[in-house]
Amino acid sequence: MNVRAVLTASKNSCYQAVGLLMVALGIIGIALPVMPTTIFFILALACFTRSSPKLSAWLLNHPRYGESLRHWQEHKIVPTRAKFLAAFGMVLGYIFLLQSAAPVWIMYLVAVIEVGVLGYLINRPSTTNTPPFIRVNMSSQVRLTLLTCFLCTQVAIIFYLAIHF
Repeated sequence: MNVRAVLTASKNSCYQAVGLLMVALGIIGIALPVMPTTIFFILALACFTRSSPKLSAWLLNHPRYGESLRHWQEHKIVPTRAKFLAAFGMVLGYIFLLQSAAPVWIMYLVAVIEVGVLGYLINRPSTTNTPPFIRVNMSSQVRLTLLTCFLCTQVAIIFYLAIHF
């Protein structure tokens, strides 16, 4: 038995499992205004690109989200409408959070992370020919850290709302 083949297979299985989890969170995001949708599909696409061409093609050819995912994959474009909807969803979710009995530190943490995510979204170009509003050079590690923080807060909000409502 080849150890490298076993490691590759297990790595692909993990990427597929995480990708399917991201798709599930994206589907939940369709129904809940406090959660984004597209970012979870982008993460799922990243996982599927590394593990399953079939699942990657399924997302890229999706009738509703396929075009935006192709634009993201090819040019790192976030359309203006998507930026607006993401900002609206974050503000709406934050208003719900403010109405809850969440600890103050959670409110501050969510606010800081959402401002960071909005800054990142604003920094992305809206079309292939427009430069970003503000050019900020971030390493991939900083982007991944911000994204991980954002995902953790979104999951924490869901669990908190599920427990208290």
